[in-house]
Amino acid sequence: MFSTVDDMDVAVFVVDGVADFGFAALLETFNTANALRGECDSSIDPWNMQAVSLGESVRSGNGYLVPTMPLGELPGEFGLMIVPAVSVRDPETLIGMVSSVPNLPVLDLITRARGAGVHLAAACTGTFFLAEAGVLDGAQATTSWWLGPAFRRRYPRIVLDESRILCRGDQVTTAGTALSHLDLALSLISAKSPALAELVAKYLAFGDRHTQAHFAVPEVIARGDSLVAAFERWVRDHLAEQFLISSAAQELGVTERSLQRATHAELGISPRDFVNEIRLERATHLLRTTPLTIDSVAAKVGYLNAGTLRSLFRRRRGRSIADIRASRLSW
Repeated sequence: MFSTVDDMDVAVFVVDGVADFGFAALLETFNTANALRGECDSSIDPWNMQAVSLGESVRSGNGYLVPTMPLGELPGEFGLMIVPAVSVRDPETLIGMVSSVPNLPVLDLITRARGAGVHLAAACTGTFFLAEAGVLDGAQATTSWWLGPAFRRRYPRIVLDESRILCRGDQVTTAGTALSHLDLALSLISAKSPALAELVAKYLAFGDRHTQAHFAVPEVIARGDSLVAAFERWVRDHLAEQFLISSAAQELGVTERSLQRATHAELGISPRDFVNEIRLERATHLLRTTPLTIDSVAAKVGYLNAGTLRSLFRRRRGRSIADIRASRLSW
């Protein structure tokens, strides 16, 4: 059933609850690439896309019937297998799904595909299938930003960086949240032709997305651990103050070391870095929605001067304050 990574036959493996947008985004991006090959590089073979499942159909997350080819009836070999997201947002429900008995054949398929040299790819909640199958152990990976804490607890042998939109390895590619299905598809197209991937991106009017950190909501990612969640609330209550991490820990009734262990285990960062993320998120909101001066914004989020805020935006977001202010949402 499995062939080499060079083949252009692509199996998009879906299960009941497959996310409509992610599934459609993959098909649309590759089909656009096929349509544009002649304008860019006609020597590239077309991608042959096939929706595959354990049966003859699945129901999407929005209830639509998706005809599929049963795994055992694939007419040929394939060199690329993509697992799109499923419409589950709760981490515990998601883990229950990917580890359930009905989906054990899916995990077995992923494991065998990896052993046969098939390039594996997944986005958003679909990355949990690859992680559960063990094919990401010891490798770098990403997932949806709000799933980072649960992913890190469940799969400690994976080097997770949920700030990344895309993480491409030699044989496995993972991507972040819903729109990252487009990044994932463009990355796989780029492996054959960077010029074609760029042209497809232009037709889709899609680009300039380098990190999920711009979109992460700190209070959401802190929900999984009671101490981290309490720390997040405490920081917001004292956002305009200059405080020590030790003072926050003391008021929360724990040692500073315990707080450090909790944020690192849950979020992969230190308490100080988490405080900066909370402050940058609030500063971004103020810069986009108010006419406040930069000094006023800095003061409202707990920095003594605008220079500190500018430095943090450059270091942690790779953007200037002018960029932030100019990037007001179009809607």
